[in-house]
Amino acid sequence: MRRRNRPHYLPAFLVIFIMLMLIISYVLVFYMKNKPDENRIITGVYVAGIDVSGMTAEEAQAAIDGYAATRGNRAIRVDVNGKSVETTLADLDYRVEENDIISQAMRLGKDGNVFTNYAEIKRVEAEHENYDISFTYSEAKLAKFVKKKCGKKAKKPKDATVKLDGDEIKYTKSRQGLSVDVDATVAEIQRQIKETPEGDIVATAVTTVKEPKVSEETARRCKDKIGTFTTGYSAGNVTRSKNLANAARLINGSVVMPGETFSVHDTISPLTEENGYYAAPSYSKGEVVDSIGGGVCQVSTTLYNAVLRAELEVVERAPHSMVVSYVKPSMDAAIAGDYKDFKFRNDTEVPVLIRGGAGGGTIWFTVYGEETRPSDRTVEFESEVLQKIEPGEDKVTYDPSQPPTYMKVTQSAHIGYEAVLWKIVTQDGKTTKKQINSSSYKAVPRYVTKGSGKAVATPKPSKKPKDDEDEEDEDDSSEEDEE
Repeated sequence: MRRRNRPHYLPAFLVIFIMLMLIISYVLVFYMKNKPDENRIITGVYVAGIDVSGMTAEEAQAAIDGYAATRGNRAIRVDVNGKSVETTLADLDYRVEENDIISQAMRLGKDGNVFTNYAEIKRVEAEHENYDISFTYSEAKLAKFVKKKCGKKAKKPKDATVKLDGDEIKYTKSRQGLSVDVDATVAEIQRQIKETPEGDIVATAVTTVKEPKVSEETARRCKDKIGTFTTGYSAGNVTRSKNLANAARLINGSVVMPGETFSVHDTISPLTEENGYYAAPSYSKGEVVDSIGGGVCQVSTTLYNAVLRAELEVVERAPHSMVVSYVKPSMDAAIAGDYKDFKFRNDTEVPVLIRGGAGGGTIWFTVYGEETRPSDRTVEFESEVLQKIEPGEDKVTYDPSQPPTYMKVTQSAHIGYEAVLWKIVTQDGKTTKKQINSSSYKAVPRYVTKGSGKAVATPKPSKKPKDDEDEEDEDDSSEEDEE
């Protein structure tokens, strides 16, 4: 009987099988002996270059936080026109961006079967596994830092201006300014943060040269008298005279830059004794009463007429409640609290200077600027009364302490008016007429006090009787103002 031959490949197969079993046994023994701790990271794991091998999740997080804190303490230095401005990354809420890196590191070599885990452990041990981390910060705080702190180091442009030195007009120099381009500077700092992983961040602010609105050359063009006006007052009324002089002093030397608006109220306020004012007659609700600063409306009225002749833009003007005597109807400009003011705007290209003063019964203002009007141009203003309103019957108050023959005028009557003001311009042989304003003035009756007591017997005259002294009439100067 013939024996069958066994396949020649069986010995080789057995060798391979045995070898494989040995390898598996070795892996199993090694893995079981060196099985990674579920609560610790395997060897060879790095986060942002930090070796976290063998660390727990908490220890690894603490190591990363320490690294982030060190990076956050770095300074940011910004050069603004040669001046250094500093902050830190920590001030910008610099921190690690949210991630699950610790969780990933903890699962390395633990999520597969024995063989894949073993392979993963050996690979990481030999090649290392490095996780990169990203940082974030508050862009809003960075922009605020640039705007507030860097912006302070910028240099504002300085306009040339005009000023009075005694009676002489002098001019100041202008200066270029430098502004920080916030968006461009923020972008430059962000670029430097990205490109500077270690050490302090250094950046240069992006700046823009700012030219002044008014150069010295432009300021020097303010040299011509372009409008002037004068009114008179009774120097005998001492307190009122002092009020006029004080308000004129506060306005004297005022400079109105191109495009700016000048307010008489804001310039001469507050109307208090501390600010140099006294009690004097003024209009209040149709009556003449004493008030601190009484009379200053004549100051605004005088300036109003000077501004009209300078042909500057009148922004706000209000008439008095009752007509005044120092100008014709519709030529006045009242000041009262915060609801009546005289304002004008400098609508020219050069600064405007106001000079003025009061004394000896005269108040005056002259407006200086650049005279650009043709030499043959003449400007006149004409008041036209449209309606005259009679004051009506006396308002009588009876005084029982006085005899029936007693009578005293406590306030004179005031005629009411409806009026307009015309501007008449003659140029190149042609005349034009334009209405400037309209005004309404109250008609106010005379206020009289009469006696209502018992009659007093008239004594017999002596051989040489004395003449009765005439009762002093009220000074109906109509110089009292709203203020």
